[in-house]
Amino acid sequence: MEKLRQQLVDLYMICFPEDTQTYAEFFVDNKWDGTNCMTLFEGEKLINMLFLVKKKMFLRGVVFDVPYMVAGGTLPEYRGRHIFTGVLLQGMKDLAASKHPITGLMPFLHTFYEKQAYVTHSYYVWQPVKKGNLPMKEIGFDNIDEMIKVYDSFMQDKNGWFYRDRDAMTLRLKEIFLEGGKAYGLYKDGNMQGYILTFDDENIDEYCALYPEVIDQFDTHFEEVKLNVPCDYPDAEQDNQLRICDNKYLLECIKYPEQIDTTVTFSVDDWFYKENSGKYKLVIKNGSAVVEQADEVEFALSIEEFTKLVSGTYRADEFDKKLQQIFPQVLNCALDKF
Repeated sequence: MEKLRQQLVDLYMICFPEDTQTYAEFFVDNKWDGTNCMTLFEGEKLINMLFLVKKKMFLRGVVFDVPYMVAGGTLPEYRGRHIFTGVLLQGMKDLAASKHPITGLMPFLHTFYEKQAYVTHSYYVWQPVKKGNLPMKEIGFDNIDEMIKVYDSFMQDKNGWFYRDRDAMTLRLKEIFLEGGKAYGLYKDGNMQGYILTFDDENIDEYCALYPEVIDQFDTHFEEVKLNVPCDYPDAEQDNQLRICDNKYLLECIKYPEQIDTTVTFSVDDWFYKENSGKYKLVIKNGSAVVEQADEVEFALSIEEFTKLVSGTYRADEFDKKLQQIFPQVLNCALDKF
């Protein structure tokens, strides 16, 4: 196990030289449990890795266990052979077989993962920060319960976000503090209204608050903050990506609008992971759906279009009104990256 750990750290540093050795060791020691990394060897040489970090995502009214794809990489001399693409495909098949219908990642390049039909489901713009007069307060592990309350409040009207318990929030702070980062609490009348996490004390890595404008009341040295927005918002930038690995199981699990009482048929063409293609008949009532195989369909969807519908990240003119009523637009916000 120790030999493999060192191999993973070494390959991490080769693939991500902008990170430090300290962070590489922290990552492997805290996010690898000995079972959640896909590895490929040539003899005893580790040539490829892909971590599946265990997270929980709230999507369409349901909390899913989501193996989140992180730190995938191949030795330079083995690149260009589509090794990593094959690993991604096998990962999707393994997730479907283990009843994990979705996965996600924060891509190094969105266009690369679009080639495997990953779809961006979280968008943002940079919002200028106004300067208030309330003081910020440095916070730490003793403030985790307050942070979780703020985080949950921030996410309550959003979709596609990662659930955080005490262990998850503790790990997030450890990651921030590892190389000198800071956490600030935004308190008003003794109550936390929001918090800021920063790796370098110059740029905000994570901001959560009871409402977006909280930060403007405080005397901060930060110039801008990310604001989650719909995909068609002017100048919106792409953030996290989502990949559906089991269409049918996902359709059976998610919640639907309570007022919808209808039947719809559609096909999904998953051109990258063919076994995930299918024709579906949804009988929807009381917020749930019975999913059957369809012969004829009303709508033909690509896997990308289907992902947009399920995540609720699409333009108002992009889909038929019937589909929009079944899968309403929602604001997605995925703050986790690693």
